[in-house]
Amino acid sequence: MDEKRLNKLGGQLLVVIYCLLLFQLTYSYTAAYASSLAAVPSFVFDFEQHIPFIPWMILPYMSSGLFFCLVPFYCRQKGELLCYAKRFTFVTLIAVLCFLLFPLRFSFDRPQVENLLFTNFFSFLEKYDSPFNQAPSLHVAYACLFWSVLRWKFNGWKKIILGIWLLMMGLGTLTVYQHHVIDLLTACLLVQVSFILFPNAIEQQHNSPQKSGFYTQKLDSRLPAIRNQQVTNSYYLIGWLFMLLALLCEGYLLLLIAFAWVAFDCFAVGYNYLCGNTGFLKDNRGRIPLIKKVFYAPYQLAYWLMWRFFRKRNNPPLMELLPRCYVGPRLDASELIALGLDRNLVVFDLAAELEDVKLLGTMEKYYSFPLLDIAKVDVEDAHLIIDAMLSAYRNLDEHENMVIHCTMGYSRSMIFAILIMQELLSLDLNKAIDRVKSINRHMVLRAHAIQLMKIIVAGRS
Repeated sequence: MDEKRLNKLGGQLLVVIYCLLLFQLTYSYTAAYASSLAAVPSFVFDFEQHIPFIPWMILPYMSSGLFFCLVPFYCRQKGELLCYAKRFTFVTLIAVLCFLLFPLRFSFDRPQVENLLFTNFFSFLEKYDSPFNQAPSLHVAYACLFWSVLRWKFNGWKKIILGIWLLMMGLGTLTVYQHHVIDLLTACLLVQVSFILFPNAIEQQHNSPQKSGFYTQKLDSRLPAIRNQQVTNSYYLIGWLFMLLALLCEGYLLLLIAFAWVAFDCFAVGYNYLCGNTGFLKDNRGRIPLIKKVFYAPYQLAYWLMWRFFRKRNNPPLMELLPRCYVGPRLDASELIALGLDRNLVVFDLAAELEDVKLLGTMEKYYSFPLLDIAKVDVEDAHLIIDAMLSAYRNLDEHENMVIHCTMGYSRSMIFAILIMQELLSLDLNKAIDRVKSINRHMVLRAHAIQLMKIIVAGRS
């Protein structure tokens, strides 16, 4: 074993010892504190009376200790290991604070277990665990942390088996009668916050497509991938929050359905951001099928409301950044007619969230290139879009105009307006940016967008 490998194992071993000490000291203290109180309440949903007791689920439940000791050794790089330790510390300390401020206890009586193997496990559980330290469930939170590391270390059927096992580890808290549902939901909320506060740049590289060579650039290429992951985690966090609200409204069917609808919507949108699936809503003509309109209605409603409010800052609504090339937000038909842009148009729709108005969508030269909002743009896709825009602009007929728009008109459309202006006018990138800024003072260019443009310009020079 070489010195580098030995040093790595030494750091991982220190993290294991640190996590064990932190857990044992804090968990034991809060359990002792709760047991000393005269009365400790419980929080139980009505439907939990129907959750069955499944003795064999003690096996995945008890395997948590094994994962606890092994997972740090799968962190191959220092940054990955440090991120795991930070997440673990945050989750543990916030959970302990909740145990002290809002002590709860498990309220169901556990049935008698006859199987000898299972009996030994349950005896161990009763001896070393307690009915306290309920919400959020550290058992569930730790299972999520384990998955955040191990999901990148396995592929194929091994990954599937691992995911199922960790899922059973979390669900086992219910079926071995150790936790209530509120404990699981609050644990998911807590761990999602930890993912947002402590992004792991190492795991982003596993999660991002490599086809364009984007991650082989000398520029710091982790920012866009981290951005996608952060948006995903934000949607998941909102989803868990609405799922909790849905269950809290279990006696009010319409509210339950509405909140659950929003929750599943957020989970689905977050997953599409995770996969970089830009076309999860629209077809190749920019239309959204009816079934998707129904399922994603809360998501589209939220974006429609933001569109109605935020785009008002654009004045004029579409800006002529190049002769006969108008760039900005999605407009309604009346605004397009008022601008004289209701016929003979070449349209590039970059919005992934909302359908274009029929006036533009029915144009013969309508091109839909959906890009996820506040997410990374794949470099290879960006080159295809730029090539299409340049070709269309250079071949405009005498009476044609070109319209490039996204939803709000602040970022996606402006990025590509800058890039085609830079190439058509042979400008330095910074000069192209300054030129567009002088026309659109509301343009929003974050670090990831500027970095993307630098990579694209370098690849086209």
